[in-house]
Amino acid sequence: MVSKISVGLFTAAALAIGLSSAAMADAKAAIEARQACMKANAGMMKVMVPIIKGQKAYDKAAIDAAIGESQKACGGWAGWWGEDTKPGTPAGKAAKTEAKAEIWTDKAGFEAAGAAYVKAEAAVQATTDEASFKAAFPALGKSCQSCHETFRQAD
Repeated sequence: MVSKISVGLFTAAALAIGLSSAAMADAKAAIEARQACMKANAGMMKVMVPIIKGQKAYDKAAIDAAIGESQKACGGWAGWWGEDTKPGTPAGKAAKTEAKAEIWTDKAGFEAAGAAYVKAEAAVQATTDEASFKAAFPALGKSCQSCHETFRQAD
């Protein structure tokens, strides 16, 4: 005979497992979203780097489209860095994150790096010709490099 207490404990355990699975799925989705954001940023750089190198002509429409794709992919950025998305967590193992622990131990530094990126991206987006683009782009490249060096594990 099964007691009401046993059924209650079983139900509570099942709910906890279900909630835990849902939380892990949310954390895994957050890691995957930030990876998609980084891929969009790489796509943006594929448009801009040939321009900065003089291999392609300045193309405001292509730059704006690339920035727009990046901004669209990165729209949920602030919500993708929960404690449950750290390396070594179940979600971090399931979605293999390259994020370093410094993201969580140096939140102020991580937020400052993000702010530098947003500012640099806006400056590139505000360019109107090749000269202004070539003046603005180095700060964007530097912000990407700096953040990767500090907050991203090597492949």
